[in-house]
Amino acid sequence: MLKNMVVVVTGAVNGLGRQTLAHFCQENANVFGCDIRDDDGELEKIFGDKVGFLKADVRKEKDMEQVFKRAKEKFGRLDVLVNCAGYAASHITLTSGGLPFKLEHFSRLLEVNVCGQFNASRLAAKEMATNDLDEDGSRGVIILTSGFAGKTARGGQAGISACCGGIESMTLPMSRDLGSLGIRVATISPGLFSTPLNSSLSDEVEEFLVRCQSFPHRFGKPVEYSELALHIVQNKMINGDILSIDGGLVLPTY
Repeated sequence: MLKNMVVVVTGAVNGLGRQTLAHFCQENANVFGCDIRDDDGELEKIFGDKVGFLKADVRKEKDMEQVFKRAKEKFGRLDVLVNCAGYAASHITLTSGGLPFKLEHFSRLLEVNVCGQFNASRLAAKEMATNDLDEDGSRGVIILTSGFAGKTARGGQAGISACCGGIESMTLPMSRDLGSLGIRVATISPGLFSTPLNSSLSDEVEEFLVRCQSFPHRFGKPVEYSELALHIVQNKMINGDILSIDGGLVLPTY
């Protein structure tokens, strides 16, 4: 379905990013992954010439410039960016002992999740803008990733909620900035997914969380995220939108 299409996936070493890279390869795309961690050549061993990889920090301009440069050197162009790199942490605004949420921790959340995704997206847009127009006048697609804390969050999630709100609120204006160039922008807002990020949760906590979903009462499968990313690429009427994939999750306030 995606034959000859070139996709860059951030946060590609594990979790949603790894699944997205694998899924797009299965759909015959050429995929270039990056992550703050090194993959030790594993991705290229599994997927061969259809994959490239570079260790990179999404917050750093030079790192991401190198990612897109290497992707174009290997595959010739850039059609899609899927932003999966992220960082999550819970901190109470003010603890019972009177300790305030450390500003450095709040700043890191914003730097990775908001600034990092914007950095990758703006540089990807620069590369996509040089593509020839297809029959629909399209040049590329940028997919952002927020999370359920943008609409339902418990105590201790002020930082990550701010990140989700920031990502979601820049989706529409970014799509308007890039629409004249034929570049679409959309955000996926996943709920609770079976990823390494959630692997340390106890059975009791997991059972409580999935019962906060309308249905199904389970964590999402990474393939359900990658299927939605694929659909966004293929459905050209999706633009400037935030698509939730969370089983109707609503967390209690306590």
